[in-house]
Amino acid sequence: MPRTLTALGVGAAILAIWWTGVPVIRLFLAVVAGGCCWEIYLRLQPGSLTHPQRAPLAAALLGLLVVGLWPVGDILPGVPANGPVTLGLALAFVPGWWLLKSDFMHHRQHAFVQTLLRLASTVAYVVAPLLMFRNICMDPRAVMGGLSGPNTFLASFGLLWILDSGALLVGKRWGRHPLHRRISPSKTLEGSLAGWLFCALAGWFLYPLLGGIRASDGWGWLALAAGPAGIAGDLMESALKRKAGVKDSGHWLPGHGGWLDRFDSLLALAVLVSIWKWALT
Repeated sequence: MPRTLTALGVGAAILAIWWTGVPVIRLFLAVVAGGCCWEIYLRLQPGSLTHPQRAPLAAALLGLLVVGLWPVGDILPGVPANGPVTLGLALAFVPGWWLLKSDFMHHRQHAFVQTLLRLASTVAYVVAPLLMFRNICMDPRAVMGGLSGPNTFLASFGLLWILDSGALLVGKRWGRHPLHRRISPSKTLEGSLAGWLFCALAGWFLYPLLGGIRASDGWGWLALAAGPAGIAGDLMESALKRKAGVKDSGHWLPGHGGWLDRFDSLLALAVLVSIWKWALT
């Protein structure tokens, strides 16, 4: 019951944020970035023995301020957002996650090198995807298959909600085979495939019906890829938790855990949407 109530509350919050407009979307994504960075340093990575709270706080401020205050448009001064740098940042998502999970980052050695690599990995895994996604969501033009930036925000979260709900409902009723026995034994293959199917059907049929867009313009294909991306994002975060020996990344959301537990799939989908937008331009 707590999980269901939290999911409904998050869904209602997303609708309210979308309805309120671009400034609140920007603030929300900044808070998500700060919360995820906080949990990486506090729960998923070895911290400082002398100042255990200082690094998580600095990481949270980094995510919050970069996503919240970085100018909309160019990724770097003079570097256009639709250039090869955007593609490079998007593709750094997986290496950033891999480095956070690596044995090197979980053994206390070469403190200065580990500090720099942990910062770079956190930027690649959390901050850069949400910054690129924020830029897309703040664009008033039709940026994704006929949808404006704010509507892209709502549509992206809609796909993730459909994916998670389909996987949970079907997995609880008919799930028999674990999706990954070692990393995430509670998730089932049957549920994940069902969530992927519902996600694809939404992009090809539901979104054109509700949004007046053509699925072939982008959202149908994007929804087809969003299922595997969301599932991969969930498994990647589960692997980080397994490596750190924790069950949840935090305790902010009853039934869900922490910020990363709730928005892990969003990080992967943000990368997918950013690459898709880059390819279209």
